[in-house]
Amino acid sequence: MSELLNEIVGLIDKLGKLNPIYGSNEQIAVDHLKRLKDALENTNDLRTLEPAFAGLEQFQLSSVAWCSQLSKDIEKIIIIYQELL
Repeated sequence: MSELLNEIVGLIDKLGKLNPIYGSNEQIAVDHLKRLKDALENTNDLRTLEPAFAGLEQFQLSSVAWCSQLSKDIEKIIIIYQELL
């Protein structure tokens, strides 16, 4: 679970350094990731986070260019989560 948390924190930091503008995909991703980070820090049952990860995946599929680095970074986090289940 610590690997998942580290990946989420790392992507939050990476995107934060870009100073994303309000409403951008980067800023929306940070919002999703911060919610996941907070939830991960407060639970021992990863299954309770399924709706939040489903929301992140839906955002990735519907709003983020599939070949972008952001899409790859989000996909990595989703894969790590799925492997932990």
